[in-house]
Order: sequence, then structure tokens, then C-alpha cells
Amino acid sequence: MREYALYIPDSYDGTQAYPLVVFLHGGSGNKTSAQNFTRFNEVAEANDFLMLYPQGGWEAQPGSFVWADGRGLPPDQLGINDVGFVNQLVTTLKGEYSVVEERVYLCGFSNGSFLSQRIAFEGNEQFAAIGIIGGTMAEALFNTRTQERAVPMLYMLGTTDPLVPYDGGIVEGSNTDPIVGIDSALTYWVRRNECQTQLAEVRLPNPSTTDNSSVSVIEYTDCSCNNSQVKFYKITGGGHTWPGVPIPNQTLGAVNLDMQASEEIWEFFKNIERCD
Repeated sequence: MREYALYIPDSYDGTQAYPLVVFLHGGSGNKTSAQNFTRFNEVAEANDFLMLYPQGGWEAQPGSFVWADGRGLPPDQLGINDVGFVNQLVTTLKGEYSVVEERVYLCGFSNGSFLSQRIAFEGNEQFAAIGIIGGTMAEALFNTRTQERAVPMLYMLGTTDPLVPYDGGIVEGSNTDPIVGIDSALTYWVRRNECQTQLAEVRLPNPSTTDNSSVSVIEYTDCSCNNSQVKFYKITGGGHTWPGVPIPNQTLGAVNLDMQASEEIWEFFKNIERCD
């Protein structure tokens, strides 16, 4: 049986519909580690939305789960339908809880971000906006994409991420298929969302002088859906990490501490309603 965790803020009593945010954990993660890793529950509590953490369908080792994200991983080879699982779970929860139909959002990190991108191509009808953190898109899916529905997109990626090459290609020493570089991913979604304006790149304040990284934001606006946009947080010097949450062992690169990723994602999501 597939598992998930659902965080319900104290203010929820069922009389008022709440937005729903879905987060897909990284490879070898699970429904519990995702909550600790992102601190999304704190943001949900402060901003009155439901927070859903589905768990991957292939258990690589006890407690470590992997998604079928389209890069030729074992769950891909086994034919596990994680796109269908996530969509069915959202449909089920919308029937059990009071959810704003037009304000359901999806985001993920690493393996979970690649699945989020796959859902953007193969089954995004329920989602108002999607966030891709520490990932881009599988090249094979990009070349065979069939999804025609536009959806606002947010990306966050470190320029020195050792697992997700900034310019795309194959991760050295891995068994995964090639991925698309961030520039190609952005170009696709800017065109698909019919965004007309690229705003000037803005460098965020850099209060943390010891994190060996900085953040600049590139934003595309005047898109086809009201309040929609495509937004990219370029983390110069950033690794394969979640911005804003320190970790003791930085074997996967620097953690940027100039922003809290979960807060930035919600700030992007909160004013967007699904366009049909």
C-alpha cells in the first residue's frame, strides 16, 4: 500500500477551503524526512494551507524510496506509475478535505523535482503551479513531451550542483539518462506560457557571508494565465541542497542561507489560480 503524510494546520476546521501544496521528496527520502528537510510545515502553519508528502513507490533500501521520474531509474524500468499515484492521491484528498480546487500546487526536490517535471508534461491538469528545486527535466521526456497545458513554473538550481549538471548532460558515474540544461528548461516554459516580458536579473541580499553562495532571480512575466510567471532562482556556488536549511555535512555542496526555499515557493504559489 502506498503511503503519504498530510500536515493540517491548527486553524483548519473544514468550514473553509484551504490551498493544498504537494511536495515530492528526493531520491532515498521518505514522507518523514521530507518534512524535516524542507520545514514546509512551519510555512503551512503560518499561511493556512494543507501540506501533502507522498512517498515514492520503489524502496531502494529500508526507509529509502525512489520515484519513477523518467531518467531510467529502477522504478522507471519496473513501470511504476508515480504520475498516476500522485494525481489519484490528490483527487482522493480533495474528496476528504475542504480544498480550494483552483489552488493545488506541486513541487519537489532532486528525484522529486524530476517527477514534478514529468507530471508537468504528462498529467498537470490539477495543478495551478509547479516548483522544481535541484532538478530540470529528463531529456527523453523533453523530446517526447505531449502535454499542451501551460502551467506557471519556478526553478531553483545551484550552479555547482554535483548531481544535476547546470548545463545538462549525464551525471558522471551515474546510471541515469541525460538531462536538459536549465536554460533549455526555462526557454521551453517561457514559450509555453507565452510570457512576454523578461525582468532585469535581481541579486538577492547576501546576509550570510559564510555560505559560499549567492542568489539572483530571473523572472518572466505577462504570461498567458493571470498572475502566472516563470521564475528562476540561480544559486551561484550552490550545491545539491535545500536553501535555508543548514546541514552538518555538505558533501553535496554549499547550502545557501540567504533565503528559505519553502517560504519562497509559497510566495510564488500563493497568488496563482489554476488556468484551464
